[in-house]
Amino acid sequence: MMKNLVQDTKQFQSLFNSAISKSTIRKTSQEKDARAVVQGFRNQGQNMLQVFQSKKKADTTLPTVLDSSQKIDKWLADVPLNSSVTNQWAKVKSELSTLSDQFNIPAPGR
Repeated sequence: MMKNLVQDTKQFQSLFNSAISKSTIRKTSQEKDARAVVQGFRNQGQNMLQVFQSKKKADTTLPTVLDSSQKIDKWLADVPLNSSVTNQWAKVKSELSTLSDQFNIPAPGR
């Protein structure tokens, strides 16, 4: 599941970066901030997978990933992007929800 999340996040980042460069916030500090949040989310996901593979735990890494997902939710609510971005994000969020349930770590806002 975590490997899928990492792969799907990579795909989301690609779609997001492409869409955000054509959005209402292109060439602004907001675009830069949004890209940084998504890159951070992707890095956190990769770190979570590495920690899980070595320690079989996600209690310290999953909450950080979930918090970052909330920031991305806010960006997507504030800056409408195309349906391929929102559909890919829905897939990532579904995987995050499954992981939070499996590790009994509640997602923020749930």
